Amino acid sequence: MYDDAGDPNVSIGQLDIVFNDTTALGGRIDSVVASNGATFDPTTGRFNIALAHGPVDVFIGRPGELEGMTQLAAPFSPTSVTKDGAPIGDLQSVEIDENGNLQAIYNTGFRRTLFQIPVGDVPNLDGLDALDAQAYSVSGESGSLYLWDAGTGPVGAVSGFALMESTTDIAAELVDLIETQRAYSSSAKIVQTVDEMLQETTNLKR
Repeated sequence: MYDDAGDPNVSIGQLDIVFNDTTALGGRIDSVVASNGATFDPTTGRFNIALAHGPVDVFIGRPGELEGMTQLAAPFSPTSVTKDGAPIGDLQSVEIDENGNLQAIYNTGFRRTLFQIPVGDVPNLDGLDALDAQAYSVSGESGSLYLWDAGTGPVGAVSGFALMESTTDIAAELVDLIETQRAYSSSAKIVQTVDEMLQETTNLKR
């Protein structure tokens, strides 16, 4: 054994471990011989070595017991194997539930939550600065931005696979458009009438 914190070329201890190869006790520690600065206590199953930063005790196991190191000298296969991992699959789609959880859905049917999207809130919504693409930024009038989990505090739930309904009143906008068009037509008519009157006055002077 060597210590990288000290001199890597100087051995700090040596352990010679012999394992039992009988049918009844196969694989268990049979005997341990420590040398070159290392000591082994068979009653505790620990060996001691002196490192550069101080002595260290390492548990390897008591002779004849299953705890600690074991070693088999012949090939073997486990008789009982249990698996609790997820099967291998490809990412198929992503969904966002009402709590703002971004879930990855794999083609095996397995779902995994990747991230929880927070919902922002400010004390004065009318004080936000409007940007392009229906985005807003925090201003001094809006106050500081606070992030909440969806459905908690002053914020509502998240609606997945949904578009935000427009707050534009189409009927009112059409009325305003018609009024603007009529006002423009009237103004154009007035300009045309005044132009004709000025033309007639000019002809009278001639």
